Amino acid sequence: MNYKREEITVSGGKAEIIHMQMNDQNSLTGSNMKELASILKEINSDTSKKGVIITSDNDKFFCNGLDAENLLATPKDRLLEEVGGIVLLFGELIKFDKPLIAEVSGYAMGGGAVITVACDYKFMLEGKARIGFTEVNVGLPLPGSFIDRIKMCVSARYWSEVCLEGQTYKAGEAKSIGLIDEVATSKEELRKFTLKKLDTLSKIPMTAFRSTKNMLNGVLLSKLDGYLKETILAFEQPGVTDNLLEAMTALKEKRRPILK
Repeated sequence: MNYKREEITVSGGKAEIIHMQMNDQNSLTGSNMKELASILKEINSDTSKKGVIITSDNDKFFCNGLDAENLLATPKDRLLEEVGGIVLLFGELIKFDKPLIAEVSGYAMGGGAVITVACDYKFMLEGKARIGFTEVNVGLPLPGSFIDRIKMCVSARYWSEVCLEGQTYKAGEAKSIGLIDEVATSKEELRKFTLKKLDTLSKIPMTAFRSTKNMLNGVLLSKLDGYLKETILAFEQPGVTDNLLEAMTALKEKRRPILK
């Protein structure tokens, strides 16, 4: 089971905590990304559910991005489908128009940062863990949908280092640039933050909340098909596939990649 679903009670009714438990690093595959998207669609259409907290019980990893072993085992002609899965998942996260909260208790790299930034509110545990959009460092162009969302959260002066350098940040640093909303000093405090925020949001009339959220995300929603086409074109550029496979091989072999 890739996700454990926990039903909870909030002031406005029922809600869910989705615990990611894909593997030892909570890394993403085409299959488990489709599963999460399906869960979100189900909850979004369930009138009894008021919102979602996405979290992980893994002591080290919230989500460590795309799964290297899976990508290396994927035929070249299907790599785009696997890698593009994160763009499709991002779209489903944005289309989820009920309250959506990220409870980041460990490393959130690449796809983990994507899941985090797609949420309405983002809380992170203080410690060694970092968050960052590391796609460029493994040879992948950062999709336009991610960039546009980053621009909605992060202070403009940091856009270049977040997107072009793939900089990673500890919790306090992430908060200082706007990538994270609040930092907790313990897991207990982290859960207190996320539950309190979800409870507050659940009291808002859901029709008003959903309509307003969709208007807030209107530009992103209107461009989802275009983002996907742009991602396909970017992935087909010379060298992108080779760089990605070299980066994944280097990760597996615990060495520095030789990228072109």
